[in-house]
Amino acid sequence: MSPRKNIRQRRFLLWLLPGCVLAAWLLWLRFEESTAATLRESGRRHLRERRDELAESAFERCLQRTPNDAELILLWAQAVISGRNRTPQQAAELALTRLQQIPDSSPLAAEARMREGRLGLLVLQKPEFAEARLRKSLELGPPTLDACYLLWKLCDLTERVAEAEPWFWAAYELTPEEQQPERLREWYTSQFSPQAANAELDRLLGFLEPNRFSDDAVTLARLAAFRSHEPESSLTAAAEAHFMIHLRDRDPAIDLLLRHWQRPGANTNDFLMSTLVDVLLETGRLDEAQVIFERWTPSEGFQWLRTAGRVQQIVYQQDSEALELFERARPIWPGPIDWSLLHYEAQSLARLGRRSESESARARAKEIELLMELDVHRELRQALLDLRRPQNLQKIQDFYQKIGRDREANEWNRHRTRLF
Repeated sequence: MSPRKNIRQRRFLLWLLPGCVLAAWLLWLRFEESTAATLRESGRRHLRERRDELAESAFERCLQRTPNDAELILLWAQAVISGRNRTPQQAAELALTRLQQIPDSSPLAAEARMREGRLGLLVLQKPEFAEARLRKSLELGPPTLDACYLLWKLCDLTERVAEAEPWFWAAYELTPEEQQPERLREWYTSQFSPQAANAELDRLLGFLEPNRFSDDAVTLARLAAFRSHEPESSLTAAAEAHFMIHLRDRDPAIDLLLRHWQRPGANTNDFLMSTLVDVLLETGRLDEAQVIFERWTPSEGFQWLRTAGRVQQIVYQQDSEALELFERARPIWPGPIDWSLLHYEAQSLARLGRRSESESARARAKEIELLMELDVHRELRQALLDLRRPQNLQKIQDFYQKIGRDREANEWNRHRTRLF
């Protein structure tokens, strides 16, 4: 073979080799894409068929090829949680490690943060962690029913009735119209019978046996468990202390709150600060109450307004300022049913010489107190058993009108008129 021909062959081979490599690479990519698509579809099918371990395996093999695929991570986490080879806690912790790899910049980040929050609350029993993740979910994406509903129930489970209302209304607005009467019924239970409202979740969390009614022991066990899982959390400490005060176990509650109130960020936690200042005022420890109150960052929420009014009234003896704060607190839930707030107003009005107004406030307080009687709510609960009867919805509407809650009254009226 001539040297010239040999050179041409070599050049041809040198040109052919990269082409072959490129073709092989493209074929390999196509094979990998086809394999990944097959694995993804197999995993989905296994999930639908409740063959969770097979689904997890398929998604795991797929993730080895595309480890940053957010949709795959969500599917894999679903399979892990649904599987039966691990304890719920083990499954939740494993799922969280990968869900947290989905960056906030991902289009699926809001869903990932919501799932983290749900696992944090319902499996790991870490309400502060759960709340942070759920709030982040709402920050990243449009409001979702799951995130709003869980934040509402999280408030219920941690004794924060004064913080639940915005989350309820957000969840309500996202609820299909035909289901809204049931959601309103659930809200009534949350407002006026919190232990009953928490019963199903307490069963899910393992604190209440099937077919048993909830009681103080169940609530205390739940709150103690929350604190054991998040011992450094100001939220869980305040929740347990708040319920201990309800049980008249004040001294250990005060000790617990005093250990937490100076921690970073605690002075912006209305729930903790109001619980501590209120119990110090009740027990006559006015100097301590004043010092702590003056380090509280005001929020203009119900808890701050009510407690600030009490401090003005008891510590500073400034009844005019106290009245202004009480009046701002009253429209905010649970202000409309807090008859003690009206009694506080009556005290300041009397000291200011406004006796007629003082008597009116006391009379209104008595009206509200009577509307909270067991017999009244027994009749309302009976009416709530059947939401297809217009007269039952009328009873609920009338009750809300009596306590000055126009929004609930209007919603019950709207659903009542739909029945005709």
